Amino acid sequence: MTTQTPHAFDAAIALTALGGDHFEGHTSDAYWNMVGPFGGITAATALHAVMQHPARRGQPVALTVNYAAALTRGRFVVVARAAHDRRAAVDQRGQR
Repeated sequence: MTTQTPHAFDAAIALTALGGDHFEGHTSDAYWNMVGPFGGITAATALHAVMQHPARRGQPVALTVNYAAALTRGRFVVVARAAHDRRAAVDQRGQR
């Protein structure tokens, strides 16, 4: 039986559940530029944390990321919490 090495992208967004809303990851040299990781891999890692969250309801429709600074090399912790889920309250007859 052969084992496959994960693609660089899959390795870069890999997270370990720490419990609750917390996930641990590590930066990847494969997606590093002069000052830090590329923004797209950072956003993909954040979305991956959302997708792994045990309390997730449904599928994300959009993701907005505002960067304050680049991550530093090494270990980081992602805290994934739902701010809101845009679900309308519906009564038993299906009316809003």
